[in-house]
Amino acid sequence: MQVIHGLSGIPEGLSHSAVAIGNFDGIHLGHRVLLNLMLEGASREGVTPSVLTFYPHPVEVLNPQKKLEQLTTTSEKLELMKSMGVKFVCVAQFDKALSELSPEEFFETHLVKGLKAKLVYVGYNFRFGKNRMGDTHLLKKLCDKHQISLTVVEPVSLGEKVSSSLIREKIIQGKVGEANQLLGRPYSLTGIVKSGDGRGKTLGFPTANLYCAPEKVLPKNGVYVTRVRWQLQTFKSITNVGVRPTFHTHASQKLVEVHILDLDAKLYDESLELEFLGFVRDEMKFNSMEQLKEQIEKDILKARSFS
Repeated sequence: MQVIHGLSGIPEGLSHSAVAIGNFDGIHLGHRVLLNLMLEGASREGVTPSVLTFYPHPVEVLNPQKKLEQLTTTSEKLELMKSMGVKFVCVAQFDKALSELSPEEFFETHLVKGLKAKLVYVGYNFRFGKNRMGDTHLLKKLCDKHQISLTVVEPVSLGEKVSSSLIREKIIQGKVGEANQLLGRPYSLTGIVKSGDGRGKTLGFPTANLYCAPEKVLPKNGVYVTRVRWQLQTFKSITNVGVRPTFHTHASQKLVEVHILDLDAKLYDESLELEFLGFVRDEMKFNSMEQLKEQIEKDILKARSFS
């Protein structure tokens, strides 16, 4: 898959393309429907299956005081697109200049001249151009003018409309099982293992302290059944997300501590992918190390029996 950052990187010889447009945070079930329709259209018409996405997220530029935690980093998003069969991705720099383009200017610059779109695919709530003035009705007029096929994809619903914001809300609430259903896959973090204070090892349950991208959304404080992917191997695990109140009364920084079942290896500076499978319990403060140890043993039993 070829990835270019900004229109200046688009090859001059790029043939016509089928273009899916959006932020695609999470690549959830709704995104997958849209992307699969684009891939089918590209195959049918013999054009390049492409995606136009944006970095940073428009909310961060248009509403900078709002902190937006994301379901996928750009690299995770690109990897998921690649696995689906996307061949070309343009990551447009979303800045003030792009936000000031009229809908017509955006369309001409990015879709007609830039990506040479022959087919365009967007979600039902797609907006574009300055002040989000462009909607799917205007997009249809512009596409008709340039003889471009437009497909507007309706939302996917599983009782509720599947959306990145809904999934983000589920994860923040600790409802990772529900979030996974909406994603169509387990919610995951990728991070580097760094040394901690060694208390887990003292208790007999060594943990890997996982440092992930700061923009990733973390579940609420608690203990989760998880799965670790490391060096093409998969292991059951139990993970604590939180501030460890038993040892740090006034701590505020969230840590992700993973106890990997049936693995005895030095993992410092190794990269791990952590998948959240289910919620076990809230983070608790224990009166003694013995109480904590007993609870961890119960948590591990739940992790082993989880299916």
